[in-house]
Amino acid sequence: MRKIIFNSFSISCKSQFYFCIFTHTGNCSFRRNLNMKVRVFFILTLFFSCSLIAQDGFRIPPYLQNPAPEAMSILWFSEGSSPGYLSFWKNGTQAKNTLTSSPVLAGTLAYPLWEDTTLFGGSAPFPPYRHRLRIEDLEPFSNYDYMVVQGADTFRSVFRTSPLRDTSIRFMVYGDSETEPESSGKYSNWPDPLTGESRDYLVDQTMGYRNNLELIRSRDPDLVLIAGDLVQHGGEQRHWDEFWRHNTSAESDQSLAGMVPVLAALGNHDYYEGRYLDGYKQPGSERAVNRYLTYFEYPSNGSSVEEQEGRYYALKYGPATFIVLDVCNNSPDGSDEDTNFYLLGENDPEGGHAPDFGIGSTQFTWMEEVLAEAQGNSLFTFVVFHYAPYSSGPHGYPQGLGTGEDYLTGVPVRQLTPVFMQYGVDAVFSGHDEMWERSEVIGVETWPEGKEESHTIHFFDVGTGGDGLRGPEAELVNPYQAFLVHADAPETWEEGILLGGGKHYGHLEVDILPLNDSLWQAILSPAYVFPLWSKEDSAYTGYERRLYNDRVMLQRVSVDSVHTSVGKLTDALHLNNFPNPFHTSTTIEYHLKEPSMVRLSISDPAGRIIRYLDAGKKSQGDYSVEWDGRGEEGYEASPGFYMISIETTSGKKQSLRLIKQ
Repeated sequence: MRKIIFNSFSISCKSQFYFCIFTHTGNCSFRRNLNMKVRVFFILTLFFSCSLIAQDGFRIPPYLQNPAPEAMSILWFSEGSSPGYLSFWKNGTQAKNTLTSSPVLAGTLAYPLWEDTTLFGGSAPFPPYRHRLRIEDLEPFSNYDYMVVQGADTFRSVFRTSPLRDTSIRFMVYGDSETEPESSGKYSNWPDPLTGESRDYLVDQTMGYRNNLELIRSRDPDLVLIAGDLVQHGGEQRHWDEFWRHNTSAESDQSLAGMVPVLAALGNHDYYEGRYLDGYKQPGSERAVNRYLTYFEYPSNGSSVEEQEGRYYALKYGPATFIVLDVCNNSPDGSDEDTNFYLLGENDPEGGHAPDFGIGSTQFTWMEEVLAEAQGNSLFTFVVFHYAPYSSGPHGYPQGLGTGEDYLTGVPVRQLTPVFMQYGVDAVFSGHDEMWERSEVIGVETWPEGKEESHTIHFFDVGTGGDGLRGPEAELVNPYQAFLVHADAPETWEEGILLGGGKHYGHLEVDILPLNDSLWQAILSPAYVFPLWSKEDSAYTGYERRLYNDRVMLQRVSVDSVHTSVGKLTDALHLNNFPNPFHTSTTIEYHLKEPSMVRLSISDPAGRIIRYLDAGKKSQGDYSVEWDGRGEEGYEASPGFYMISIETTSGKKQSLRLIKQ
């Protein structure tokens, strides 16, 4: 498409040029009515116009932002100031709508003088133009095709609007990509779990991040979340260029952000302007964050401070609410409440706009309101921010500048845990320590009517997106630790080739799906990118998806649009299964409160029954049956979604969704 449009444009320009030449040399009215200077000026103008259009293509190809059931934002950046054209249509229809962008010069994305003079010899690219269009009046959880034409470039892809509440979703979350051009050829320290000895990881950071994103894209997620530290230095434009080089592409099937909305939390590196610039000092730190804010668009947080829009926000997406916080600073500066001793925020003298997160702050008050709403209206609540509050890594030390202390610690964020517990937050996703660790905090969830229930919050350090692969601090103990890759995924080697185990780049894959008419399940699968090597010549041959042995299953019961604990399940059939997802077989259990004729079947995504697992008259009681993943004729069912359905003669029917991997 892109090539065709470019060629058509070239032919059009050439035709006008040849027409001018013809009128100059031929005997026609055009030549008679124009003098030579006007004709030459006309020719040069056409050439110049053609050249401008050819140079006015994408700096960053289109990508998706701020999803909603009835709307989607599409952003892109161009080299020049010409408007772009966005066409969209619902999948399977021909009714196209076209919108025209109003480009705005993105001055916040100018290359700093240091980058310009040191790395570009004074010839750094000019800032691009930002294009943003909001498509509205769409249908929930529906697929749309879209096409953007910018100058001579064309990009075509698809998107899916947000679902309503009772819809299965899949999302991915990782942290600490910390992109920079210097990541090519840069190998992370990969400490030996047995000896603690330093080693270089098996692939460089650029390949590690690229492979991680490829694996994410192959799993067809609905959302991707990043728990901070998107780039190495938030104030260096080359580092943002590298981030978007990975996440977007002119080739639509390679553009993750062109098909899936990417949401992010701010990390300390995103606040850091650069070691040769102002670092965390003001106003340099604010210049760094303004680059981030220029690229992303999120639901409003209602802040009275305009500069804090986009730094924290909440998104309701199907059965889940995502609450994204900015915990990169807290006042007073340098106190036990602070997470960055070198960053000055909203309440610090001469500070920037980094919001406080502590009790009583504006962000805290907003957060508590959103948590209460999520508890009443969402099945699952997830919180995303950068600093891991429970960690055995270097940022797990208490605040301070001395030995056994850390000036970028996540410990102060623990003050939020009681509020998370009160409102039943299911999991918290962070990064910062770059080591893949899961912690559990057990307490009591309190419902608005005063009812209390035992509750567990899972805290994840998912900071293995594409930068560091750290090990734990030998003298630091995390009493809440439930899983640590460094210790719980031992490496297996044979003839110098890693066969399994170890800490690798990866992400958390989360599937939320109904198990029956009332019971919903969230499956949190820690996925990693395992590098493959040839035994013949020890050459790198590719990678494959693997899972750490720490899958977490969360369950909530939906009753009248409000979720309750699993203990409140009163359904007459009690249909359930485990494991889900599964590879080779899964066990299906059901309970009958009274004798009945029963039929238990498996259907494919098209609704066709491929296997009857159980049928006949059953007494009251508990039953279980195993499905080996095969159809009625013995063939192996392909990976994908399947439905288990149980029907009784009394008219009761329940279904639950399975994932065969």
